[in-house]
Amino acid sequence: MLTCRVLHSAVLIITSVLVVSCGNDEQSLAEPVSPRLVRTLVIGTDNSTAWQEFPGKVEALKMAELSFRTGGELSALIAREGDEIQQGDVVANLDDRDQKIRLRAREKEFEQANGDYQRGLSLIDSGSISRSDLQKLEASASTAKSNFEAAQRDLDATRLIAPFHGWIAVRHVENFEEVTAMEPIYTLQDISTLTVKVDIPESVMIRARRDADLTVTASFDAFSGKAFRLALNEVATRASADTNTFEVTFSLENVGDLNILPGMSASVRLQSPSMAATKENLFAPPAAILADAQGPYAFIAVASTDKLANVELRRVSVGVLTGAGLQITDGLNPGDLLITAGMSKLQEGMQVRIQREMQE
Repeated sequence: MLTCRVLHSAVLIITSVLVVSCGNDEQSLAEPVSPRLVRTLVIGTDNSTAWQEFPGKVEALKMAELSFRTGGELSALIAREGDEIQQGDVVANLDDRDQKIRLRAREKEFEQANGDYQRGLSLIDSGSISRSDLQKLEASASTAKSNFEAAQRDLDATRLIAPFHGWIAVRHVENFEEVTAMEPIYTLQDISTLTVKVDIPESVMIRARRDADLTVTASFDAFSGKAFRLALNEVATRASADTNTFEVTFSLENVGDLNILPGMSASVRLQSPSMAATKENLFAPPAAILADAQGPYAFIAVASTDKLANVELRRVSVGVLTGAGLQITDGLNPGDLLITAGMSKLQEGMQVRIQREMQE
C-alpha cells in the first residue's frame, strides 16, 4: 500500500512539471520580444546647417602705444583713461627746463655764426676776406643751424602728441615718474570702427574664398538675440604653423549705443551656400559618432518598413567640430537615418523600431 502511494505521488510531480514546462513554452511563443526603439536623425536635409561658428575677439581699428622718444621726468599727465582725444592734442609733458636752456644757447650760437657769415659775404667782393675764409664761416653757420634745429626737436620731444583721434584706453605711468625713451605712457585706441579677428581653419578658408555669397555675423553673450553684420577687412596669406588656421579680420558695423569694446569675445558665424550639407560636407551630432581601435563609426538605420529598420555599422571620416555639429567628410550620405541614442546596445544587423526627426 505504501509503495503504491509513493508511485502515485511521483507520477503527480512529473505530470505537474510537464504541465508547467509546456505552459512556459506556449507563453514564450505567444509573446515575442519587441525590437528596440531607436531615435534617428535624417542628416543633410536642412539648409540651416549651412553655417559654421568660430570664436573671435574685438579689437580697435587703430591702436598705438604713445611714448616719448627721449627720457626724463614727467611734469604733466594731461589725459585720463577714457578721455576722447583729437589728433594733435598734447596728452603729457616732460620736465623741459634743460631743453629750453640748451635751445637758447644753440640759438645764440646760430645767430652769431650766421651774422659772421653774412658779414663775410658783404666783404668778399672788396677782397677784404678770402674765399676760403668765407667757406669756413659758411660751414660754421651751417653747423650752428643744425645744432639749433636739433635743440628745437629735443624740446618738442618733451611734449607727447596724439597721432590720431581716439580714446585713451590705458595710462601706464603716474605723474612725476622718471621715464625712459620709448616707455609706454598711454594706449590710444580708435574705436569709432571696431574689428573682429577670427582664426579660421584651412578647409573653411578654401570654401569661403570660392563663395561670393558669404554672410558673416557676430554675436555677444552680453547682447543675447542680437547679430551684427561683419565686413571682410583683411585675410592673412599664410596659415599659422601651430594651428594651421588663417587670421581673418572683419570690420564691425555701427553698433549704435551698445557698449562693445576692444577685448570682448564674440561668436562669429560664417554662413553660405558652400557650407550647406552635401555628400562631402555633412554635419552630425558629436555624440552620435563612436570610435574603436579601427577609428570612428556610426550606426545607420536602413528602413525595411515605415517603422522597422536594420542596423548597419558605417565607418566614417570626420573633420572639424563646428556650430552645426561634427563635420563628416566620408562614410555618410544626405538622407541617411543616423541613430543618435542607445548606440552602446546596438549590433550590426539588429532589427529596430525607428523614431524619425529632422536635423535641427
